Amino acid sequence: MKNITQVISSFSKKLSRFEEAEDKAFVKPVSKDADLQKKINLSEEEKLERIKAQYEKYINPVSKEIEEDEEAVLSALRIFKAARLAEEADASSKNDRQTAIHQIDFKSPICQKQEYVYGKNLLYLTYWLQTVHGEKEWIPSIYKFISGERFLEFIPAESKHYDYEEIAILNVLKSLNQQAEK
Repeated sequence: MKNITQVISSFSKKLSRFEEAEDKAFVKPVSKDADLQKKINLSEEEKLERIKAQYEKYINPVSKEIEEDEEAVLSALRIFKAARLAEEADASSKNDRQTAIHQIDFKSPICQKQEYVYGKNLLYLTYWLQTVHGEKEWIPSIYKFISGERFLEFIPAESKHYDYEEIAILNVLKSLNQQAEK
């Protein structure tokens, strides 16, 4: 069994190797299999290109369908904000805090489209709304009512929780946006 001085001595030797490294940057792990590493790199590049191409559809719509989806969300957002503003004005003029909007839902064609309900297109549409139209306060969300009908609603941006894949997509979009601004 080692005594405490041997353990400390062994640890000191290991620590000295780090000191000799002189702040060298850590190297990203690379597969020892060159073909596998090439596939990994290509897969990442393809993923980035897919994200970029998907978002590009909202920046420069190539179909009337996407333009209609954008307009549907903008229209719902305008109505939502007007209702919230009217509620605030009415409440402040009467000092009536008891009467308030409980929920504002919208029937919208995008609520019936699989790419928005099950895919990530709502995320791209949301990012478009944030970057192109400067909407930072409210985020569109689709929810399913008890009856099975789907509705569009707006939730506070700070309350939105993204899953891992959505965070990765948003990080790529933010990076692309920053590169475009330079």
